[in-house]
Amino acid sequence: MLDPRLPAPFARELAADDNEGFTIALLTVADGGWPHQALISVGEIVALDDVRLRLATWPASTATRNLLATGRATLVAVVDAEVFAVRVEVAPRESGLELQVFDGRVVEARSDTAPYATVESGIRFRLHDPAAVSSRWRATRSALRSLG
Repeated sequence: MLDPRLPAPFARELAADDNEGFTIALLTVADGGWPHQALISVGEIVALDDVRLRLATWPASTATRNLLATGRATLVAVVDAEVFAVRVEVAPRESGLELQVFDGRVVEARSDTAPYATVESGIRFRLHDPAAVSSRWRATRSALRSLG
C-alpha cells in the first residue's frame, strides 16, 4: 500500500502530452459484477495534482456506462519495473467535448513488485498517425485542464 495519491512515477508518465505507447488499463465493474478492462492513453487523462485527475471516455463505451453507474475505477500501469494500481472515485461533469469527462480523486494506491522477477513492460501501443493523434491528444488534454 502507498499513500492515497498518484505515485510519482505514474504522474511523471501522465505529464507529457505526447507520451506515445504509455498505456493505462482502466478497470471498471460491469453489469453482473464482472470486471471490464478498457485501455486508455495519456490522450484521455490528466493529473491535476497528486490526488485529483480528469479523464475522458467515449460516451457510448462500456467503460463510460460502468463509470456512470458505479463512480469507481482502478487505473493500472507499469512504470519503472513496478505495477501501479490506483483506485479512483469519479464524478461526471459537463465539458462541451464530444467525450464524457469525469473528475476523479485517488482513494488508494498500490505498488506491486516481486523479489524474484522484474516487470519489463506493460501494455504498449504504436500510433498509426502520430502527428494527427498527438494533435488530438494535446487538444483534449488542454481542454481537460482548462475545465477548472
